[in-house]
Amino acid sequence: MKKEIIVIIMLVCGFSINAQKSKIIGSWVITKVETPNKTQNPYLLIEFAKRSKMLMKGKELATWSYSKKKNEILLKSDMEKDFNGVNKVLKLTDKELVLEKEGVKATYLKLDFDRIAKENAASNLMGEWKIENELDEVQLLKVELPDTFTLIEISSGGRSTLTSKGTWVYNAKEKHVLFIGRSKLLNGKSMIKELLEDKFVFEKEGVKFVANKEKGPTEVAHLTFNVASFPNRQSDISPWTDFDTLLKGLENVTYLKYRERKLIPNTKSFQDNILLSKVDVDLERKSINLTNFSVSSKDTTQYSESFKGGLLNMHNNFFPQKEPGPFRIVKKETIKVPAGEFECKVVEGFDGESKLKYWMVINKPGVYAKIIREDLDIFNHKKYSVTELEEIK
Repeated sequence: MKKEIIVIIMLVCGFSINAQKSKIIGSWVITKVETPNKTQNPYLLIEFAKRSKMLMKGKELATWSYSKKKNEILLKSDMEKDFNGVNKVLKLTDKELVLEKEGVKATYLKLDFDRIAKENAASNLMGEWKIENELDEVQLLKVELPDTFTLIEISSGGRSTLTSKGTWVYNAKEKHVLFIGRSKLLNGKSMIKELLEDKFVFEKEGVKFVANKEKGPTEVAHLTFNVASFPNRQSDISPWTDFDTLLKGLENVTYLKYRERKLIPNTKSFQDNILLSKVDVDLERKSINLTNFSVSSKDTTQYSESFKGGLLNMHNNFFPQKEPGPFRIVKKETIKVPAGEFECKVVEGFDGESKLKYWMVINKPGVYAKIIREDLDIFNHKKYSVTELEEIK
């Protein structure tokens, strides 16, 4: 009889320990860390995996073991001292875990990815959103199902790009969304103030953000030609071969204004840049100088200069662009751009590994109505841009 009682007690204890361990096993987000002096909200995603491993981003961070007798979780880590040592369990439920170690209290929220997928799907947050800001930067939030997001931050003028990825969790009842990742801008809890089909307003730590949904992609006309389809010998000639006509055509032009739209990698959205070319023509010296600026709401920056005169660019009949090589004239086409309607010669060609397509205005030498450029960056990601004439003055 005593043996039977002992067996029953062992079974009950074993079941109890396993029940507690099953509550611990799973994915958790660290929502709050409290010390005697301050409180932080790191929103780090970790996993108490089976086989006693603690993982972060799929990599082993520590090993863990649970003691029911002491009500403790022992963490062992050679990588992070914060995840090394004895943690007293203050609270453990199906949804929340509170641990204390050396006077520091950490609160964990358990993630149920099946439930998250259902709530996220009903949120209307999916899509690409451009966040308004005063820095003249592109802040593009790409929200995907079931639970991933990407934030792409491009500085003014496109000089630097920062990409952050993570997990998002929508809470319909409390009207908030959790962004969990390395993004300083978004990481944490944001209260949803307004969510429409094309507008998303949220507030994080007292700061309000307004995001507008990208309505649809600008048509991406990929350049599918290859160098093998071009003749071995160049037979076509540029529609602009008369330098005197070029000089006279640009004599009364003060500037050319273009809008360049760069496709943001792995999205359907574009980054817009205003490009301004100040035109100076010297008929006496037979020279043309274009000073090229990038214009933003914050400043205007010169990024290049184009000059033709004397021996410089003497044989470049595609000035102020580079002469492609090889190239071919495809057709004559009338196209409409923001600056108006123009009859153009359409030219396809190459600049090194880059593919080019020019719409060269026939009766305005030196003026391009439209340019498409497509190539690969150093990481083999496709780069695509389309530039259209907005104004001639």
